[in-house]
Amino acid sequence: MTGAAGREIPFPSYGPEAGLPPASVRWGMTAGAAAVALLAAALLHQRADIASSAASGAALYNAGQPGLAYPYITRAVNRTSLQAKPCLDLGDLAVWTIDDGVFQHFYRFDDARTLVRLAFLSYVEALKRQPGSSKAWAGLADLFKKERILRIKEGTINLDTLDQDQAAGLEEEDRLVIEAYRRAIFFEPNNYFYHAYLGDFYDERGFREEALASYGKAIEIMPDLSWHYYVPEKEIPADLYAVTRGALENAAVSNPLYPRDRIWLNVALLAERGDDLEAAVAGYRKAIAAAADPSPYLQMLGARFFDMQRYDDAEETLKESLALDTLQPRTKGLVYAILGRCAMIRNDSRAAVEYLKQARWLNPTGSYINIELGQAYEALGMLDKAEAEYEAALRLDPSKASVYTALIDMYRRTHQINRAITLARKLVEMYPDNEIFKEQLRSLYREMGRPEAG
Repeated sequence: MTGAAGREIPFPSYGPEAGLPPASVRWGMTAGAAAVALLAAALLHQRADIASSAASGAALYNAGQPGLAYPYITRAVNRTSLQAKPCLDLGDLAVWTIDDGVFQHFYRFDDARTLVRLAFLSYVEALKRQPGSSKAWAGLADLFKKERILRIKEGTINLDTLDQDQAAGLEEEDRLVIEAYRRAIFFEPNNYFYHAYLGDFYDERGFREEALASYGKAIEIMPDLSWHYYVPEKEIPADLYAVTRGALENAAVSNPLYPRDRIWLNVALLAERGDDLEAAVAGYRKAIAAAADPSPYLQMLGARFFDMQRYDDAEETLKESLALDTLQPRTKGLVYAILGRCAMIRNDSRAAVEYLKQARWLNPTGSYINIELGQAYEALGMLDKAEAEYEAALRLDPSKASVYTALIDMYRRTHQINRAITLARKLVEMYPDNEIFKEQLRSLYREMGRPEAG
């Protein structure tokens, strides 16, 4: 390389050792990096092992095998000081096995109280690791309930004065249960299960007003009756009905997370459970008004009108649901089937046939549609077509008694008694203990004047 004055400038040398620290330093750095890498790998392996143990234990516990789950969960608890979930799982397992003598014998627990202590310490440890754990507080509530039951079994509670003690007020364990649930609710206020469980506890202990308040809050948070096991399908107590309806109506105003039309649908369904049909109609109408697509609710309201024998209202509402053209095919088939029934009721068999043919096309596996279409054809005197529909129903549902009965009735009306007897015998073979079917066969024999009638 040549400079400006023509003098040669030496090019800097970059040999293998140029710019590097001495070998001893280099080897030290390499050893340190290797040690860090090994430590990191060991920690990752340990975390993976803990996670695997926790997952295996949780899976076995959820599958109803606490005995197999126990060693996995205890290993996960002992090998970590940060994760709360293994502690929660261990607490839940201990509470569950308080009544499991086989588990206690296998793992050599002295008595159930050892499991009570294990559950308590597990939940406390979970709270140390995660102070805001609502599940830990809910677990403690369950534990306090179990502990009281255990004391009753052990005879440390006087059963003769148990009712008197309850009438006098809450016991200490009761207060612990209530406070634990309240803390769980404080940390997770929108968990409707905690409100429901607290309601169950109040109800068991005879505090109905407090129970209803808790149930109402649970329903307001989750305004879907399918989740609320304490609201029966039939014969709902009047106080629970009033609280449930009030909670649903409050949710329609205060709950922004649940679709309003679905809330009003639940109001209607609740009213149907309570045989308050006018309230059900009002609920459906509000669902229709709130829905972006009201056609499913129009179909439900039309079906309800039919059951109420308000046939004109049923036809009008069902036709309105069809006009929107958004119903699913099977639901649309149901609408046409109900319209066919309405037409039959007003003695318009031709209109009934048209509606029921549409229903059959949309729902080709519904044997009830073939039966009703057969009845419509029969009313028009089109017996061959009627018989074809009844036989189609029989092919679709060969074990359904009503299908046989429909065809037997047609044969009887058309004086084809021999054919009716063949089907009646089949019914008796299928249902040998059914006295109605036996009498039907005897009656057919009498019509034929046969001695089998006796």
